[in-house]
Amino acid sequence: MSEASTKQATEQAQTQTARLWAAHRLTRVAEQFPQVDPPDNDLSGLSSADAALALAIYRTTVQRWFTLQHLLEKYLSKQVRRLEPQMQAVLMSGAAQLVFLDRLPAYAVVDESVRLAHQLVRPNARGMVNAVLRKLDRQVSKAKRVSAWSPDSSLIPLPDGGAIQLGDGALPPASPLDKYLVVATSMPLRMIREWIDRWGDEKAIELCLQTIQNPPTTIAVETPFEPGAHGNHIKPHHIDNTVVWQGPSELLRDFLAQNDARRVQDAASVLAVQSSADQHPKTILDYCAGQGTKTRQLALLHPDAQITATDTHAGRREALRAATASLPNVTVIEPDQAAEHKYDLVLLDVPCSNTGVLARRPEARYRYTQQTLGDLVKLQRTILEQAKAWLAPNGLLLYSTCSIEPPENQNQIKRLLRHGGELLKEHQQLPQGSNDTYTDGSYHALVKL
Repeated sequence: MSEASTKQATEQAQTQTARLWAAHRLTRVAEQFPQVDPPDNDLSGLSSADAALALAIYRTTVQRWFTLQHLLEKYLSKQVRRLEPQMQAVLMSGAAQLVFLDRLPAYAVVDESVRLAHQLVRPNARGMVNAVLRKLDRQVSKAKRVSAWSPDSSLIPLPDGGAIQLGDGALPPASPLDKYLVVATSMPLRMIREWIDRWGDEKAIELCLQTIQNPPTTIAVETPFEPGAHGNHIKPHHIDNTVVWQGPSELLRDFLAQNDARRVQDAASVLAVQSSADQHPKTILDYCAGQGTKTRQLALLHPDAQITATDTHAGRREALRAATASLPNVTVIEPDQAAEHKYDLVLLDVPCSNTGVLARRPEARYRYTQQTLGDLVKLQRTILEQAKAWLAPNGLLLYSTCSIEPPENQNQIKRLLRHGGELLKEHQQLPQGSNDTYTDGSYHALVKL
């Protein structure tokens, strides 16, 4: 075999490995849908290039699930969701590559999808996958890229504001708008209708388009900030003390390790803890601490305070201990130990619907139902009531979510203040921007009780 043939065979084997990784996780998505959990992200055994491709296939497929279903069903005799989960995974990931990952050769996408069908579904599934994806490819190969999207049955919106023009009737009619946006942006109908009722058509469209963004890796940095050898890999964010990482992922860990103040954190997420900058708590409890991002921020903002942190999830507590091991003013405890002391400040970064971060957590959009929202609101209220008992006299409660839904945000604080207390600060951040102007959605309120 020639050197060129050997290289081509190696590259094909690598992309097959990446596609197999994505197909296994997308099979799980199909099995769980719409209650989709994030993937395990265990990329061990994959090269950095393979890992990037695997994640791109997985993320794009999940992010545009309804769009891809609609396009595939033009060439199927049944709905995609009626197929075996493995078949859904193969067809949906193949379609995602053909439509949205257009740098990949179409022949390779189809051929390797056929191989996956044989491997994961059954031998005679190859014919169906080959026929459906080749028909879709013929439609996509005739498509044009246009620089600006508007609601139109021929246009599929892209993260950069442009669109793929597939021809009239590729998507549903642009009116009614809500049902069109379900397919065009792969958002659940209930959420779209609530956004339209709350903010109107224009803002609802803007928010739906934000969910198909490819958000950057943003990093909170120290003041003053010295990028050192990594200066070529970063770009200043428009929010102070935040930069956008543009370098290879293998160098990111080294960049973060150079200073404890550096942490991967969206610019909007920084705002909650920063709202306590003019306060002087001596004792702080971070109750829903997760993996310690806001705990570290608290420790650096209030270096003289004793900070106690915990999380109800055992795995996250272990990550929390690792993340804060170098911070002398942080102690990690078990959740049932929180009530043993009183605190000047309690931070509650509570579980929420994640509707402010759907670009980063695309699977969360499909879990949004009246039942799940109601369950989350009840859980948040329970945590708020618990936290009131942990506060010292005139203590501060800092409530934070990555949701943009009033029942989880403003309504919770109004309810909390019915029996007294003072609202010191409140801020709702809607997701917006792109690249160095991108921010997630978030909410926080600082209350004195």
